[in-house]
Amino acid sequence: MKVYYSSSLWSKGKGLWGWPQRTNWQFKYAGAKRCIPVIYRFSKGIVFDVITILDETKLREFSKKYEAIEETLTPLQQRCAKQEHPYQAIPISSICINGKQVEGGYSSSSSMSIPWVQQDDELILVRKAYSSILKGTACFACERYCVPYPTADSKFQKLLRFLHLARVSSIKLSTYPVKRFFPLDIHFEMSVDEKQKEICFNHPITGIKHTLYFQSSESMELPIDQNHNFYIMQSMYEIEPALPQGDTLQFGSSIQYTETPEISDDKFSPTSASSIGIIGGADGPTSIFISSKGKEKTVPCGLHGLPLHSCYSVPSFQKRETSNFILEGINTKDRNSEEYNFS
Repeated sequence: MKVYYSSSLWSKGKGLWGWPQRTNWQFKYAGAKRCIPVIYRFSKGIVFDVITILDETKLREFSKKYEAIEETLTPLQQRCAKQEHPYQAIPISSICINGKQVEGGYSSSSSMSIPWVQQDDELILVRKAYSSILKGTACFACERYCVPYPTADSKFQKLLRFLHLARVSSIKLSTYPVKRFFPLDIHFEMSVDEKQKEICFNHPITGIKHTLYFQSSESMELPIDQNHNFYIMQSMYEIEPALPQGDTLQFGSSIQYTETPEISDDKFSPTSASSIGIIGGADGPTSIFISSKGKEKTVPCGLHGLPLHSCYSVPSFQKRETSNFILEGINTKDRNSEEYNFS
């Protein structure tokens, strides 16, 4: 298989092909078997594929469950369905080559080979190239990474890299922590005249009842262009009891378009946008005050003496007396960050 210095599984690439170094490094992530069969060396860096063996039975069950209703799923349902997919990509946070961390990041792409779905020609080549690993395997996924070398330690090392002779003796992959989303889908309205509002829900895992105390709501007017604005409300809230450590609430704060926008004196939707979102849908402290010693941190508290968090309503193109809030769900810790060392 001809591999170029690119993370794309589909482009033909330019320049010289990579010099292959066979590794056959194997590991498990998210319950699935993974393998790095070959490293392709270039003068600028390396390219490698992570092959994931997929469970055909689980893929068929997933397809059967969602195939007929795929077009009718709401964004919230799509997010939950994505979590159920048998293939989960590896969320790599950093890569070390020969004991040195790569600076400036990396690029990657991924695709799946499933027999009852139309296949990419490039994945046919991947299957042939790694036939010894994929023998007897119906379904697999391939993630291709293009990673620049860390800074060279000497001119001699630069020369070896230029000649594709710089052997990779070790690689370390570090992953991000992964959170799992549990839907709540709680809708409610608030106005700036409301001093307080209480919303209750039961934690989907612990079953504990939590109460949100909303307060200090403020309407915000954000310009789209010289003549039009859209409107959103920011609200502060306390939560009792506190969520388990690492858990966060997710509020819906985006608006999407499915029809042709209209422009009038009191109604406006931009023709170029399919969605608008507000950063800050997940809860968190709105401000942190640092003491003079530079060590202690104080989070502002609300009417009940509890730490304050902020959230936003769903944006609107019309100014209304009340704003619509959506508490979509809870993000809980699913996997800690992990390290994989290969040599």
